Amino acid sequence: MTTYAEALQLILDTVRAMPVEEKPLTRGLGQVLAEDVHADFDLPRQATGGPDGYAVRLEDIATAGPQCPVTLRVIGTARAGQVSRRAAAPGTAIRTMTGSVLPEGADCVIRFEDTDEPGDKNGPNPAHPKTVKIFVPAPQGPPSVSRPGALITRGALAVARGTVIGPSQISVLTQLGCLRVRVHRRPVIGILSSGDELVAPGRPLKPGQIHDCNSGAMAAFVRHLGGIPRPLGIARDREASLVSKLTQGLRLDAILSTGGVSKGDYDLTRKVLGRLGEVRFARIAMGPGAAVTFGVLRDGLREVPLFALSGPPTGCLINVETLVRPALLRMLGRQDVAHRVVTALAEDASPDRKGFAFVKWSALRKDGDTWRVRLSAGGPGMLPGLGAGNALTIIPGQTSIAPGDAIEVLPLDWCHP
Repeated sequence: MTTYAEALQLILDTVRAMPVEEKPLTRGLGQVLAEDVHADFDLPRQATGGPDGYAVRLEDIATAGPQCPVTLRVIGTARAGQVSRRAAAPGTAIRTMTGSVLPEGADCVIRFEDTDEPGDKNGPNPAHPKTVKIFVPAPQGPPSVSRPGALITRGALAVARGTVIGPSQISVLTQLGCLRVRVHRRPVIGILSSGDELVAPGRPLKPGQIHDCNSGAMAAFVRHLGGIPRPLGIARDREASLVSKLTQGLRLDAILSTGGVSKGDYDLTRKVLGRLGEVRFARIAMGPGAAVTFGVLRDGLREVPLFALSGPPTGCLINVETLVRPALLRMLGRQDVAHRVVTALAEDASPDRKGFAFVKWSALRKDGDTWRVRLSAGGPGMLPGLGAGNALTIIPGQTSIAPGDAIEVLPLDWCHP
């Protein structure tokens, strides 16, 4: 039987990042940058004032203090988007607004709070002062001037290849004039369920039938990570039906299917996969979800990965999180596909399960600086745990867990523990 680690490696050896496409920056939100982006110029390009205040010469205010302010003559105003026509001569000050180019001759900005500027004004100073009193000998607080290249220098790496484009990346790249980006295309993933007992959600059930919940869950997961789910419907327990559905998926980038992978008379997925391509593993030593198959469908020289997942919803979603997730991240172009892991203290016990690893839907929480995990989330039965769990705990075979034991837990990022 294939171990989880072996199965994951076989998958990652098979899947590849999607081809690169170029598109407008804002349409690349959520996609992965396919190349490093460097700055073509210094930012800011010129020395820029930080706070709202007065641009002055340091030597003019060297003796200033709370009880002995220095009085300077106000000769103009500098604002963002305009360059002051006046230079700061000895004994003068220029009113300066945040983001404005530092006037020639000035070497610092004294914020309004350290002058006699009215503290309760809203907008322009109604007094239109001709002089200003400075109460400090140097700027207070954060740097008062951003020198050229303070934010980034020409040629420096701005955003690295493999970064997911989000709001902050859009901000950085827009400031650098990068309005088009090269990103990895979003993978289009076929979603297929199989089984004569399945009925589309919302339709009435006859005896022995159940609603197809796996298709919606798999599609939601693909969409959550940034892929594009493409419904293929429900295959019936006949080879011709399954072949037809899988053949439709050959035009896609990968297929997720559920059901038909156990040992029953009507579990046909492995057989059909062997006919249409190659089975790379057919069962793993970890459950729920041990009945899972992975391989490739072939269409000429093209190979389409098929993740044939466990039919029961609990096992299906465990397969999705532990096996499909890293593969989909790789296809999206992500560099790091390893699952986030935290060490938590167990709040309840789990008995020794001999033979293979066992996965528990768990409730993870932060208690001060300590992570704590309740191994059995929800109430009795599998569905309450599935609904309440925000993490997975993989308990190795021949291992028992007692309350207080430190164990590794996989948070589910779609649950935000």
